[in-house]
This record gives sequence, C-alpha cells and structure tokens, in this order.
Amino acid sequence: MQIGREMERLATWRITVAALIGTVGCVAGLVWRQARLVGLDLLDGRGWYTPGEAAALFDALDRLDASARGVYAATALTVDMVFPVSYGLLLAVLLFRLFQGRAPLYLLPLVLAFTDVLENVTIAVLALSYNGGPSRLAWLAAAFTLVKTGLIVATLAAVSVGGMLWLWARFRRSR
Repeated sequence: MQIGREMERLATWRITVAALIGTVGCVAGLVWRQARLVGLDLLDGRGWYTPGEAAALFDALDRLDASARGVYAATALTVDMVFPVSYGLLLAVLLFRLFQGRAPLYLLPLVLAFTDVLENVTIAVLALSYNGGPSRLAWLAAAFTLVKTGLIVATLAAVSVGGMLWLWARFRRSR
C-alpha cells in the first residue's frame, strides 16, 4: 500500500519531534484565539450546531468587537490549518508504530486531519460571508464537525488500545 510506504518513510524521530513541536505551537495559538475571543463557544469545539447557532455565534463575535469574526476566520485558515497537519501526522506515526504490520489504523488520524481541514475552510467561509442571518452552509460545517468529533474518539481509542497492547507486550517480555 502506497500510504503505508509513505508512513514508513515519515515515521522517524525527526518527523515525530517536528510534528510534536508543531502541535504544541498550534495549541498555543488556539489558546490565544480562545482568550482573544473571550471564551465564546466556537463552532469547531462543538460536536454539532445548527445554522441558527452558527449565526448566533457570529452575532456574538460582531458584538465583541469589529475584528473578532475576522480573527476567527483568519485563525481558521492559518493556525487551525497547520494544527490538523501536525497532530494528524503525529498520531499517524504513533499508530503506525503501535500497529506495525497489522491493521492500517494510522489512516484514522489522516482522515481526521482532512475532515478538520474541510471544517476549518467551511467555518472560515461562513465567518467571512456572514450577512446577519443563518446560512445553509452551516449544515455542511456542522457535518464536518460531527465527523471530526467521531474520528477524534476513534483515533484516541486506537491509540489507547495500541498503547495498552504495547505495554502488555513489554510486560510479557520482561517476565
């Protein structure tokens, strides 16, 4: 499988450390965004939302200050685009190593990252095109958010199972 060969090439300490540093840096940027937007419940942190709820968030951003909606859109297209690439690669390498030669569970975080990117683009378009009312495009953004949320759970479950299997194998070898 071509993706498996590419993962073999990418699953190095250098790439892993770079992905970890990128992930930590992006988390810092997203923490800044959350503080800048005064703790509003942003769309990409929810499991689901409606077009009316998205419009209510954009109204709240506009009430916060004139640039708040722009900050949300800009960070969705910058730091929140690098974030899925960083964490997706980090988790894919981890799952590749944990399940080497078994199920290609490293695909989960890759699909998760792709879904997150689609969510970010859709949210940015919604924020930049907001005209005071709900948009049907919010249904698509919400669908990406829902799928992303499910894939986060599946990816973290795979990492947990892989970690436990790795620990069990280590324990058995030491006996």
